[in-house]
Amino acid sequence: MYFSKALSYGIIVFTLLFLIQCGVDHNPEFTENAPEQNFDISTVIEVHSGTMPLVISAPHGGTLSPSPIPDRSCPNITTVRDRNTTELAYDMSEQLYKKYGVRPYIVSALISRRKIDLNRDLYLATCGNRIAMDVWHEYHRQIEVAIDAAVEEFGKVVFIDLHGHGHAVQRLELGYLLSKSELYDSYQDENVAEELGEKSSFRNLLSINEDVHFYDLMFAKDAFGTLMEKSGFPSVPSLDDPFPHSSEGYFNGGYNTRRYTSEEYPEVFGLQIEANFEGVRDSDINRMEFSIAFADAVMQMINRYITDEI
Repeated sequence: MYFSKALSYGIIVFTLLFLIQCGVDHNPEFTENAPEQNFDISTVIEVHSGTMPLVISAPHGGTLSPSPIPDRSCPNITTVRDRNTTELAYDMSEQLYKKYGVRPYIVSALISRRKIDLNRDLYLATCGNRIAMDVWHEYHRQIEVAIDAAVEEFGKVVFIDLHGHGHAVQRLELGYLLSKSELYDSYQDENVAEELGEKSSFRNLLSINEDVHFYDLMFAKDAFGTLMEKSGFPSVPSLDDPFPHSSEGYFNGGYNTRRYTSEEYPEVFGLQIEANFEGVRDSDINRMEFSIAFADAVMQMINRYITDEI
């Protein structure tokens, strides 16, 4: 009888251990998405501290494909790389330093967009993979660290999300969170422009400074797009090209621009820059020339709306 009871207890213990082991091994969410302790997130994100109230995010220029993170496979994703946008961000920093002695804060992705899209909400960015989610959180934490540092020193900050487009018209597409039709309506009526400005990526600036008018920010002779246009880089919206036509491609701003210029970040305003390839991103010389023009235009914006002491 003693042997029979011992055998029964042994069978029960073995069965429980087997079930526990099977429960872990056959949980696809655990085994597929469990973060690897040795994965170093700092290898796929690059951060540069700044000395001016400008934060540049470059989320789509990376090429690294770490094996612990699978390629994204969930619906409605885009995986195209924005070629040379990371390099462009560094060129912009270099020209700001050469001419004005200051550098922007830069947060750039070194990881491929096939693995993670850092300009999307968490699930679409990562398709639920836990390591990719850790990368996403760290990328956005670094943006917030940069914003907090700039706000603490300067009071307000310009945020720019830097991208590259492949549309037929070779011009800068400046995204202020307004659609093509809303830009058209703004251009046609200054009162409409002021109303739409309240939903734009300049909403916080308009709230802070009642003397600033959204129509001027988009279409005046000293608007950012107009200044870039005068420097040889066609831009929409601007004085000469105020809105995209209905048949033309146009990116008006994505997740990062919506997030960091929202009311949750009341000291931040800015835009998404979609740089054309030909004439901007296609060579070292063109990136340098663009960066010189950008440095002058963004410094004019900062001097006017934030501080003229840098």
